[in-house]
Amino acid sequence: MAILGTKKFWKPAIGASTTQKENQILKNSGYLNIQLTSVNYMSKGNFWQNTFGGRDNIALATNLKYQTGVETIEATSVQDVREVKVNKNYNLGLNRNIAVKIPLNADAISIDVKMTAVKNDLLEAKFDMLNKPEYQSALQLAPTLVGQVITVTSLVKGLFSDSNPDTQLEASYAGIISAQKEEYPVSNGKLTKGLLILISTDDGDNFSNVDENDFELRGDTLYYKNNEVENTYAIFNISFDLYRGDDENSNWFKKYSNSLNNLDKIQLALNNDEIEKIYNDSLKMWIEGNALIDADATYVNKEKLQIKGLALDTLRKKYLEYSNTTANTDMQKSTELFAELIGSTPFNMIKEAFPSTGNLIESHINMDTTKSIDSVELGFLNLDSNFLDSLDIDTSKYLKDLEENKITFHLLKK
Repeated sequence: MAILGTKKFWKPAIGASTTQKENQILKNSGYLNIQLTSVNYMSKGNFWQNTFGGRDNIALATNLKYQTGVETIEATSVQDVREVKVNKNYNLGLNRNIAVKIPLNADAISIDVKMTAVKNDLLEAKFDMLNKPEYQSALQLAPTLVGQVITVTSLVKGLFSDSNPDTQLEASYAGIISAQKEEYPVSNGKLTKGLLILISTDDGDNFSNVDENDFELRGDTLYYKNNEVENTYAIFNISFDLYRGDDENSNWFKKYSNSLNNLDKIQLALNNDEIEKIYNDSLKMWIEGNALIDADATYVNKEKLQIKGLALDTLRKKYLEYSNTTANTDMQKSTELFAELIGSTPFNMIKEAFPSTGNLIESHINMDTTKSIDSVELGFLNLDSNFLDSLDIDTSKYLKDLEENKITFHLLKK
């Protein structure tokens, strides 16, 4: 887990459960955030610097690697470059996002941190160039943003390879994302919410057999047993969001918006045939939006389903309002709409996204929860007029959860 005399410790976030098991982050459960909350540099001067006085030019870089079975995405950034007097302790006071709402459908998220003393003026200029906000973007998996971080990553990695600077802290943490919780996930390399503390012990191991409860973060300064830690260290805050909400810049959002806006034509329709055609055209756009969100790697599958369901529920309500009809009049579409909504999704995921609807399906169909619903069996859903009501209950619950997490669902404004 750690190299070059660096030790790794974990503490729960303030106000969180104290057990590792309760803080463990599971696969496909939501979205990951990683923040660099504190960095300390203990300057260790050489003989000449300690004798005559001197300074170090230091550079701090982080690397985040997102790994799935089919791809690896890296984001490397120079987080800070500065000059410090030797043989002193410096808290750099950093607070930087390293990753923002990364979907937990990866196999692992590895974090690397490197702090170096740069001895070459030319290299210092290069590090300074990369120490700018435009090169310090947190990793997000939107395609355009991924392209930016890949470009910066190649520049930073090349710079470190060429420079061979004097390393003061170099540590790695590989957070495995598993499907089940366990008692002590941190010791087994499993991703866990809380503070990840990486401390350099090159100058002597002062942290053998420590009680992690004795660590305390006061502001951005780390204390151990009420004494300020003067080693070089980096602290990451690993947090979790259950939801992401919709994305106004995505193609699927625009397609869903078009499907809703298309229903405005109903107000000018001359007869029921025109109204029905307008509604069917909007449903086709909704289906096209489903295909686009299915291809969006920035969302976990559960929320993809919930967004599809809420888009459909919003579409139906607007149609019923404009057409002056009742919900029962389009019951014949329920099987077709539900089939488009769930696709080949396993039933256990459907039930997780739509609990009320899942219970209703189970009352009609004897389900193997690990498999998708057979299209023939879906015909039984038309026997129950409560199907569309149950979907409304589920999507309303999703909307309420978003509101409680202070996330606006922009599609409702269309």
